[in-house]
Amino acid sequence: MKKIRYRIPLEVGVLLLMVLSLIQNMLLYNFVDRQTFYYANLLVFLGILFGMMGNSLFVVIITMFMIAIGSFILYFFPVVMSGWLKIYLIIIVPTFTIAGYFIKTDIFLRKRLISSRKEIATFLQNTDALTGLGTMNKFIERYDKFLNTMTIRPKLNRSLAISMFYVDNLDQYRYQSESKTNELLLSLADDLEIIRLPEEQLFYVDEGTFIVISPLFNNQCSAETETLNQITKTQLMLIPFNHQQDITIRQSMIVLQRDSQLTAEQVLGRLNRRAETDLMAEYIV
Repeated sequence: MKKIRYRIPLEVGVLLLMVLSLIQNMLLYNFVDRQTFYYANLLVFLGILFGMMGNSLFVVIITMFMIAIGSFILYFFPVVMSGWLKIYLIIIVPTFTIAGYFIKTDIFLRKRLISSRKEIATFLQNTDALTGLGTMNKFIERYDKFLNTMTIRPKLNRSLAISMFYVDNLDQYRYQSESKTNELLLSLADDLEIIRLPEEQLFYVDEGTFIVISPLFNNQCSAETETLNQITKTQLMLIPFNHQQDITIRQSMIVLQRDSQLTAEQVLGRLNRRAETDLMAEYIV
């Protein structure tokens, strides 16, 4: 029922409600007197009004209440009326109440989507759809914020470590299997979130490139971060491609002080060059 409802556009739902009201008037006009006709339209109006104004609990209560009152009055009081008309007058309010409630919820849902469109666009721009990590835009934003904070508060003597983990030969994996490559990247992102520290921030800035921002509080933190990077690299290389082929991870790190003038793009360029050196060292060994 819910799936069918969500597939019906709001405009179609309003049109169906109008058609239902029109069919009711056409049927009642030739079979009931003028007073009953007016009462039936009043009940339709009350049903739509109750549905538009109330929440789900209110709709349930008013539906049960109107059915109970209608049944009691029409069947236990001397009302001379055909049986089908009595049943119709009993169910008319609940029917239009439920229809009005569904239309109201769709209107409010569409209003919330329109009002939150800006937040949704910002989220999509700053979050990678595959890995769920921050994108390049988010990395630049956080990088600039860290540098500004270190410049504004020099007495804290803070520094910043930027680490890169790059999947080598990712194009070959994609050539073999697009879906398996996406599974590999998702597994790498999940492992990064488990291995890295809670205060660190993770980003997926390019094809196969993961970035970690690590705030450093003293000189010892730099050595600890480098050790953690080696552990991270080893753990990530244990994840095979397609459960058979081993992967190669390139890793590099750069430590920035508060007087650094490097932009985020320049930092990524240096990290890429150092990552290539890291891989060459492995081949030489």
